[in-house]
Amino acid sequence: MNEEREQDSTADAADDAMLATYKIAVERALPRVPVKNGVVDIDSIWVETSIPFDILESILRRDDLTIPPNVERIHLKSRASQGEPNAAPRGRKRREVRN
Repeated sequence: MNEEREQDSTADAADDAMLATYKIAVERALPRVPVKNGVVDIDSIWVETSIPFDILESILRRDDLTIPPNVERIHLKSRASQGEPNAAPRGRKRREVRN
């Protein structure tokens, strides 16, 4: 029982360290992303950092994130299409060859 608590606390410490590293990466990337009327899109930050989207969203929701003075807010809704899970591919239709 005591070993499980130690493993959980070790895992929590590792997660906190990982989030701190990602937070620093986001803070360094924010001055390089395009800003339109004081707004930055989450998609632009994702392209710049390649951090997994759900982790990036949780980092951007934090209160201790330092943003540049020209950024007034960060738009957290993605504009990239997610696609449908079982959608048919939308590639080019090929004609059948007739003999």
